[in-house]
Amino acid sequence: MADAISGPNPRVWRSRPRAPKPGTLLCAGGELAEGQVREFVFGRGTTVFSMIGVRKNGKVYGYLNLCPHYSQPLNYRSDDFLNEAGDRLRCTMHFAEFRIEDGYGVSGAAERCWLDPVPLVEKDGDVFIAEGEAN
Repeated sequence: MADAISGPNPRVWRSRPRAPKPGTLLCAGGELAEGQVREFVFGRGTTVFSMIGVRKNGKVYGYLNLCPHYSQPLNYRSDDFLNEAGDRLRCTMHFAEFRIEDGYGVSGAAERCWLDPVPLVEKDGDVFIAEGEAN
């Protein structure tokens, strides 16, 4: 977990079991609409790798599907990843909220913590895990 002092770790996702390789195709760009969040799962069981992709203002962002406070998926109780206003990511276990643009915790138990980013890139109309570190 990254706190407000240390910031997010752009490489931690690679150390997770079943992490896909950089360059992995996630979906066609049209399958991730503006304001939509999608979960992408690789593997199964106790070593499943779960991440989310979200589009805001035409840009795609990716994060591990793991609340930094609770160490459980953000969508523990449902497939809903956004708060009621649709402008922040939310953990459904305890309602912590995170900015979409950088994964910073702005309210709830994970305030001042960060979601761990998974860098995404959109090219040729498709969404991929980026080869580099940045979104």
